[in-house]
Amino acid sequence: MSRLIPVRYAVPLAIAGILLAAAVTVLRGDLFAEDVPRDSETCLGCHEGLDAGLAATAHRLKPGAAGQGTACVDCHTGDRRHWEEDAAKYPMTDPEDLDPRAAGRVCASCHQNSHQQNMAEKNVHARHEVNCSGCHSVHGSKSAALLQQEETRLCLSCHPKVEGQFARTSRHPVSDGVVKCSECHLTLDLTARGLSLNGTNACFKCHGELAGPFVYEHEATLDFSTQEGGCLTCHAAHGSDNPRLLTQPYGPPHYQLCSQCHSVPRHNLNSFHGTQWSGVACNDCHTDIHGSYTSRLFLSESLAGQGCFNVGCHQY
Repeated sequence: MSRLIPVRYAVPLAIAGILLAAAVTVLRGDLFAEDVPRDSETCLGCHEGLDAGLAATAHRLKPGAAGQGTACVDCHTGDRRHWEEDAAKYPMTDPEDLDPRAAGRVCASCHQNSHQQNMAEKNVHARHEVNCSGCHSVHGSKSAALLQQEETRLCLSCHPKVEGQFARTSRHPVSDGVVKCSECHLTLDLTARGLSLNGTNACFKCHGELAGPFVYEHEATLDFSTQEGGCLTCHAAHGSDNPRLLTQPYGPPHYQLCSQCHSVPRHNLNSFHGTQWSGVACNDCHTDIHGSYTSRLFLSESLAGQGCFNVGCHQY
């Protein structure tokens, strides 16, 4: 005679049954995954010719050499039901259709460097749902790093406003092919910030003479980051209508660039300077404005001959 299961055991047994079914499903998927061959000849039987675009790249296939080189299933994961039963019902994974983080994990299975680390963390492209395939084309690209097109054109295709900045009077020569976008925007040894991410200003890769350290530092550059001050406090990274990529004029009558931080009443137009120094640009005197080894006011030694360092005047 059968006995009824006590009510207090019914719910735990039901949960156990669900977990067992889930475990069987996962195990079945694992068995299928382990049974997927790395021989790409099976894939090329239906996707004929897709290996041609890989032939001249590091992703070139080696059909018939399982375990060697790159195989289709290294990027397009799935199980053998795709080709043995119903391809539409059991599709293989296409990294192009994945969200940025999932696509990054696929690529990172082989490519493990700071670029993948950045994409997996706080990169602006991932935050805006742009995955690896938004810039790279594995099948058929002839550009460096398998980019969809030449680097500058690729970047400007999504950032058209920046292209106009490169046409200004003072500019970085990106449109001329002298500088690449990635030389500033892919400093990715550390990924806490969006542009220069290794704690050192990306500008110093080219402008090392301004890096210091100086005995007398200009506080505007002490952060040494392009996200939170530093060079971008005064300079426009892409281009400006002011000289030296400056964001504002530093000359008379308003001295906007310097006066945004320094407010010294009648500093430049005071009577002690007389007509000779009346209304001159700030950096005519404060020449070592990025930092100085000798002057706390970043003054030029040549001013000594003008009497600027006489008793009662400036201290050098």
